[in-house]
Amino acid sequence: MKLEQTHRGEKRIFTIQESGVKITEDSSFGYHSRTIPFENITNEFISLKFNPIHYMLLIIVSVLFVFSFLVFKMYEVENLGKIYGGILVFLIGGIFGIINYKTASTVLRCIDYEGIEFFKNTPTKEKIDSFVSEIFKRRNAYLKKRYEKVNSNLNYNFQYAMFYNLLELEIIDIKKFDQLIVDLDAAQERKLIFFSEN
Repeated sequence: MKLEQTHRGEKRIFTIQESGVKITEDSSFGYHSRTIPFENITNEFISLKFNPIHYMLLIIVSVLFVFSFLVFKMYEVENLGKIYGGILVFLIGGIFGIINYKTASTVLRCIDYEGIEFFKNTPTKEKIDSFVSEIFKRRNAYLKKRYEKVNSNLNYNFQYAMFYNLLELEIIDIKKFDQLIVDLDAAQERKLIFFSEN
């Protein structure tokens, strides 16, 4: 299943694969592709109101403002009040615009990865909701099939963390989680007895 989004000259293609979600981004900054495994996709959404570049612009403008003040003072430029009055009006307008600017995007948080950022309502809200539901459906099926059983070849701590992750994502309930932990402990004890006998 695919979802294509275009916003302000940037094109994003999201593809649900067998073990994760592939994201390709094509913009004036270049082409970028990455794949996020299902193990790292959470249920948590974050709404973005600020783009990190806005903070950088605010810092640059502030530094330039202070620097220009020092230069004007050094060369004893007259009518500083009018010059700084105009600059101040410009800055206040710019800051107000940045604060009220919304990138209109939502990020699906991922563990150890940059999140999956969707443009809101592009192409439609219904298509995005349907696509996200399909991500969750395929992720849950994949994780359930792969991790909802004790595997003697996997590390104890890793399996415990994965069982807890299944519980957090509501793929299994607390009763199933408790049973998996009992089975995991039993498998660990058998492994320890086996090694102590040799």
